[in-house]
Amino acid sequence: MPDAPVKKSIDEVKADLAGFLSELDVEELEEYDEKDSWGFLVKFGSYPLYIDNEKGTSYFIVGFQITLPAGDPVTKLNDLYAQNDFKFIFQLARAFSSPQTGFSRIFEGDKIVGYTISKYIYPFHPGFSIRHLDAALQAVVSTGAMGILFLKTLLGEWEQQEKAAKEMAQSEPGPMYR
Repeated sequence: MPDAPVKKSIDEVKADLAGFLSELDVEELEEYDEKDSWGFLVKFGSYPLYIDNEKGTSYFIVGFQITLPAGDPVTKLNDLYAQNDFKFIFQLARAFSSPQTGFSRIFEGDKIVGYTISKYIYPFHPGFSIRHLDAALQAVVSTGAMGILFLKTLLGEWEQQEKAAKEMAQSEPGPMYR
């Protein structure tokens, strides 16, 4: 029986990821090392992403977080969930899903305030390459960009509805029919 492949050390993984990021069209904003996790904050095109390893695990999460503007957008979004608006939930899942990525909701208390698009990568394992990292970055950005467009469309529809309602409330009554 062959021996299990030897995983890379943390130092090797840090060097590999930093090297791969410099070769790709990715701006490394910050490397961090906290109590429970370490990784990189990067900018891929105009989108901020994180590449995070929970200490003790042999995988990273490439993540793209999207947060909604506070106030009315968050309230309306949560109302749609509360109403079990299945058409909306389906459209939202379609906008934030892909065969390569997953998504989760971001909560503040009991309110949904955003979404995280994520993909797991395995740079500790032999065979991990720049292609794997590039595919993960592109997958989360592509899916995240579609999700943002969906949310902007939704917010735009809500703004148009509010504007029409205000205009209607402010308008004079039309001529009466005799």
